[in-house]
Amino acid sequence: MPLFAENKYVALLRDNPDYRKLYFGQIVSLLGDWFEFIAVQTLVFQLTGSGLAAGLAIIASTLPSFFLIPLAGSIADRFDRRKIMIAMDLVRAVLALSLLLVRTADQIWMVYVFQTLSVVFASFFNPALNAAMPNLVRREQLLTANALSSATWGTMLAVGALIGGVAVATVGRDMAFVLNSLSFLGSTFFVWRIRTVLNQLRAAAHKPLNPFADFVEGFQYAVQRPQVFWLLLVKAGGGLAGGVILLLTVFSFQVFEMDAQGVGLLQFARGIGILVGPFVVARFVNGRIGRAQHFISIGFFVVGASYLLFGLAPTIFVAMACVFFAHTGWGSNWTLSAVLLQRLTPDYIRGRIFSMDLGMLTLTLAFSTFITGAATDRSNPHLVAYMLSATFVLFGLVWTLGVWLSQHRVPQHWQDGLISAARVDENAEPVLMGVE
Repeated sequence: MPLFAENKYVALLRDNPDYRKLYFGQIVSLLGDWFEFIAVQTLVFQLTGSGLAAGLAIIASTLPSFFLIPLAGSIADRFDRRKIMIAMDLVRAVLALSLLLVRTADQIWMVYVFQTLSVVFASFFNPALNAAMPNLVRREQLLTANALSSATWGTMLAVGALIGGVAVATVGRDMAFVLNSLSFLGSTFFVWRIRTVLNQLRAAAHKPLNPFADFVEGFQYAVQRPQVFWLLLVKAGGGLAGGVILLLTVFSFQVFEMDAQGVGLLQFARGIGILVGPFVVARFVNGRIGRAQHFISIGFFVVGASYLLFGLAPTIFVAMACVFFAHTGWGSNWTLSAVLLQRLTPDYIRGRIFSMDLGMLTLTLAFSTFITGAATDRSNPHLVAYMLSATFVLFGLVWTLGVWLSQHRVPQHWQDGLISAARVDENAEPVLMGVE
């Protein structure tokens, strides 16, 4: 059967109208995001010629999320997730237009300020979205829904990066900033039309807001459960070598000398990889936890090997192939960790878990991006690629060993069975059951 002939994805959208609205909102918003990403990276690199300066733009658009982990997770668990997403989209629509003010190198600081403000509000949007997913689809559809969402993220990256690279090179950056602003308004429209209740509020939601106590509760929940703890490290581990994202810009300008068009082509390959990876892994995993663990380990090694070959690539087209294979692994890992966290965590604490998940990713990604930017300004970018490749492989080994050592603390149905949580009330733990 052809890969994309799976009718379960069509059935998912057909049978879940409110999930369909959220999905269409994601499509619109993500397309604008990647237009802006290409425009910002091109703007900073052209005005400064510095890999570190371009890296700081990525850091400004990620790191603040780490410091908002306690508050963002608490808000997502205590308040209406639909209203949170609408409010955050509206604010970001205004902030997207602020980048039109940046015209010269001495105004680059404005990019960092506006990118920081944008990610502050995204820090509240993303945990609310991920925590709301199990309220929109049936539990047995979560793998399908996450695979579709991740693939859509990759598709919009591919389309947005390719078209964005051409558009920035031909008609300029300003159009990308305007389109990104409009995309947030489009997302707002679709989320506003959702009618499903996206929270199962419990009594604690009506107590005074205490982000620190809420964070401690979520942290204790994770560390007491090895399966949740190691899943929280999947995205963070990828972030340790996340400087490869900046490396795509550096290679485009300094190695392949293709400027914005090159950035667009490499990001296009990245997006296609993220599109394909979740669909492939969903077919092989089929909900089985043991298989999911094995594919997460494989994913780390695939990314590491692919970026080793990327550093050796003689042409941008060979480099695109390497980036494609790398991000099939990255996209697979992102999807598997997300769906398993959604299945393993009850509604009342899910927002905090996903806030930690994304927050730790932004911390490691910012660290890696800073080191990568500084290294490419002082040494051969090929050497930097080899170092990042080794980081992926080493963390994959650590993660695999950690999961293996924790197996004695985990029930057999975690290792061999399907997760089933047909009975979860607002205060109870998920019921994990082996299913033939």
